[in-house]
Amino acid sequence: MDISLALSDVLKMWKTALPAMFLGCYCGVALKNGRFFAWFSKVLRPLTELGKLPEALGPFFILCLLNRYAANAMLAEFGRNAVVSRTGVIAVYLMGSLPTGIYFTIFNFSPALIAGLGWKLGMVFIAINIGISTLVTILGIVWNRIIFRQAIAGHPEHLQAFSGMAADKTDLLAAARKAFGQFWDIAVVFMPVTFGFALFMHTGIFNDILTVVAPVLHKVNLTAAGVLVILAGIPTMLAAIGVAGTLLQSGALAAEEIIFTLLVASFFHNVYDAVSRVLPTNLSIFGARLGVIVSVIGTAIYLAIVVLVAGIALYIGNIQ
Repeated sequence: MDISLALSDVLKMWKTALPAMFLGCYCGVALKNGRFFAWFSKVLRPLTELGKLPEALGPFFILCLLNRYAANAMLAEFGRNAVVSRTGVIAVYLMGSLPTGIYFTIFNFSPALIAGLGWKLGMVFIAINIGISTLVTILGIVWNRIIFRQAIAGHPEHLQAFSGMAADKTDLLAAARKAFGQFWDIAVVFMPVTFGFALFMHTGIFNDILTVVAPVLHKVNLTAAGVLVILAGIPTMLAAIGVAGTLLQSGALAAEEIIFTLLVASFFHNVYDAVSRVLPTNLSIFGARLGVIVSVIGTAIYLAIVVLVAGIALYIGNIQ
């Protein structure tokens, strides 16, 4: 176990994640109050009506596009205030997949995809990523509409528009103090858990897992070059895209293998991301029980769709 390497890895994550968390908490607090809240609630009324949600949840979708940490903090507070039921929280969490997917795909992946793979392959993978997120969001909408129909007979208060937000001027200084409290509650859980996982990444156990996985990947027609892309993509998909682009240019990886290989890389990356980032964050935001539930359900549904799409991509590649 190399503590110095683990600390180096986790410090790189914290430098990016912790400021984003605080900024996200601040935006979330500001958007939950005053005129910001009233304006976004009205603008996103068609979306909340489609999902049978209280109008107060409109800003949640804007925050998903800007900062998922803040969006989840807002959703957790609505759950605690009984604006949304516990089951409804899970459904809304899934609904946030599309705006979150748009943000990460457009702003994180797109430049590397277009530069490394060219416009054609790059745009195909962009469309697939956004399509997967769209399917998760649709499942969340359907789930919540079912909940809504089942709850009508019981006169559920959480399905009514939440009117506890004032449309007065937002106190930005008070928002900063409240945001720091939210940020601290998240950070005291996020930092030790992510450091523990970083330590695990530098143990012999993790290397043994990779040794077992590699032969399995070969059995689904992945070449050594494809396995290299997948292993590079476990910590970050940007690395997988960069390696894939290099191998494509050198001829070591054929164009028809790219999409399937990147989808497999995406599968393993999302497993890694769920354990190293999503779960610790959700535990700190939603609490132990609900944090585990939303993390497991959200990740499982996303991974199931990735597997389905990868299977389709493999089939298309084999018949070409």
